[in-house]
Amino acid sequence: HRPTHTRARDATVHDDARRRTTTCDVRAMMTMTTTMTMTMTTSKAVYAPKMTRTRRVNNRTLVIRAGAGETDGNVKFANNKAEFEAVSATAGAGLVAVQISTKTCGPCKVIYPTFVGLSNELPKVTFVKIMGDTDLESRALMKEWGVRVVPLFFLFRNGEKVGEWSGAKADVLRENVLAACNADEK
Repeated sequence: HRPTHTRARDATVHDDARRRTTTCDVRAMMTMTTTMTMTMTTSKAVYAPKMTRTRRVNNRTLVIRAGAGETDGNVKFANNKAEFEAVSATAGAGLVAVQISTKTCGPCKVIYPTFVGLSNELPKVTFVKIMGDTDLESRALMKEWGVRVVPLFFLFRNGEKVGEWSGAKADVLRENVLAACNADEK
């Protein structure tokens, strides 16, 4: 009696230039590489940073992150210019690191755990996330700042921009934030 499954259907999910990944490997990699952002259970995935609002979609419980007063780690959220200026004012002469994202940006979601990790590692630096597509006010701020790509990062000190770059490379994010920190902030 021969098995009814085929190798193509059951074993190969991803074939990348002589590297094959089985479905089992994909699940293991997904669980290992996204432990900060996603917890896998038997029948559903739960997006679980420490937040209060949730939404159920296709057997998944999604936690919605953008909102006034809500944080992940030491990251503060600002969805308009007034909120950003308030957060920036509390930082005083300290460094303010800003990540600009949108709801549908995949690379933004990939780099965000690194941003949260840096916020925990550097508690004297103020970390702010701005969702650029939340409402008309956030869109107006993005237009004012000339945002054309996301994720986009800004570094501010004393209300003046001291750095800007885009992309989802964790080592570049870390390097740029550490380079802008003074001795007291490290």
